[in-house]
Amino acid sequence: MPVCLDPCYPGRMKTITPQKPAFRSSRCVLLVCALLLTTSCIKQSSSPQQSSPSSAKEPSPAGPATEVAKSTVSVPDFLDAALNGRTESIWQAVEAGVDVNATDDEQRTALLLASFNGHTAIVKHLLEHGALVSQRDSAGRTALMFAATGDNPEVVTALLEAGADINAVDSGEGFSALMFAAAEGQTTVVSLLRQHNADPSLRDVDGDTALDFAKQNGHLEVVTLLSN
Repeated sequence: MPVCLDPCYPGRMKTITPQKPAFRSSRCVLLVCALLLTTSCIKQSSSPQQSSPSSAKEPSPAGPATEVAKSTVSVPDFLDAALNGRTESIWQAVEAGVDVNATDDEQRTALLLASFNGHTAIVKHLLEHGALVSQRDSAGRTALMFAATGDNPEVVTALLEAGADINAVDSGEGFSALMFAAAEGQTTVVSLLRQHNADPSLRDVDGDTALDFAKQNGHLEVVTLLSN
C-alpha cells in the first residue's frame, strides 16, 4: 500500500482511494500529502494556537471572551487537530465559535478528517455541534467513505446514526463506502455496512463491485462476507 512521509506528518498513512492492481495506482491520493500546505506546516510561532481555559473565562477590553478566543482559532489548526485526534483543541475551538464545517483547499471538513483516522469522540462532538454528515470533499467523498478506509466501526456507527447515506458514491470513480472498506480489507467495517443494508451490487465507473475490489486485493475474509 502506498505511503507518504513528510516533515509535518511522519509515519505511515493509508490511502483514501481503493487500489486496483497496477492500473489504478496513478489515481492514488494520499490525504497526508494533500494536507501539506493547509495544516500543521503553517508556522506555529506566528500567532497563538488557541485560548487557554482560564483566559476563555475572563472578559477583556476587546469584548466577550468568546470573541477574543474566536480570533485566535485558525481553521488549518482546527482541521489538523481533527485529523490528529487532539480532543482538547477541538473542544476549545468549538466553544470559541469556530465554523465546524470550515474546509481546506480540497473541501475536507474536520468531520471528514477525524473520521479518516477513527477519532470517535471528536466525530460525535462535531456532529453534536452542527457538523454536516452529508458534506463532501472536492472528489465527492463523504465522512462515511473516509471512515470506511480504516478499522473504524465506532465512527461508522456514529455517522450512520447521524443519517449518513450508506450507498452514496463519490463523483469521480463511483466508489461507495462499502467499496472503500472492501478494498482496504476492513472486515469488521464491511460486515457492519452490510448489516445496515449497504448495496454490494453497486458498480464503479469501471463496472467493478466491492467484491471485485476484495478479490483483486486478496482480502479473502471480505470476499467470503460479500459472497454470501
